Amino acid sequence: MTNNQGANPQAETEQDQPILVAIDFSDDSRAALLWACDYADCVGARLILLHVIHDPASSPGFYHSESPGQMQPMKDVAESMMNDFLADMTKKHPHSEALKTADTRLVKGLPPGRIVEVAGLLKAKLIVIGNRGMTGLDHMLLGSVAERVVELAPGPVVVVKSENSTRKKKKKDKKQKKDKKRLKDMLAKHGNADG
Repeated sequence: MTNNQGANPQAETEQDQPILVAIDFSDDSRAALLWACDYADCVGARLILLHVIHDPASSPGFYHSESPGQMQPMKDVAESMMNDFLADMTKKHPHSEALKTADTRLVKGLPPGRIVEVAGLLKAKLIVIGNRGMTGLDHMLLGSVAERVVELAPGPVVVVKSENSTRKKKKKDKKQKKDKKRLKDMLAKHGNADG
C-alpha cells in the first residue's frame, strides 16, 4: 500500500489526462500519431485516437467499403478503417508502448467542433492533429480542420505535417514558380511584339 499523503493532487490529475489524436487515415494522421506516440511514451500518458464520422447532412464524407456491392452503415466502415489503421501502425511501429495501449473513439459530426468537444469531455492535456496542408481555393472553400481546431481549443494543439505533404507542397510550389515564369515570359514576348 502506498502513502499518498503530501502528493500533489494536480500532478495526479495531469498524469491521468490523455492525449487526443484526431485521425482521418491520411499520411498526415500517421505522422501526427507517431509524434503523439513519442510524446506519450516520454511523459507516460495514454493515447486516445478519435475519428469524426462526417455528418452527411452537413458535409461530404468519403468512406470506401472493402465489400463491393454491399451497403454498410458509415459507422461500421469507419470502425473497420480505424481498426485496420491502428493494426497497421502497431505492426509498423512495435516499439511504441503508447500505441499498443491506445484507445479509439468514433463520433458523428463536423470534425473541428467534435474534436474540441471530445477533448474537453476527456479532459485531454493535448490535441494532436495532422495538417492536410490545403492552400488556395480548396482552403478558402473547405477551410482547414486543423486551423479551426487551433482556434476553438482552449488548450494546446500540436499540428503535424507528414514528410509526404511537405514534398508535395515543395513540388507544387516549384511548378507554380515555373508556370509564373512561363506566363511572365509570354507576356514579355507579347508586349515586345506590340512595341
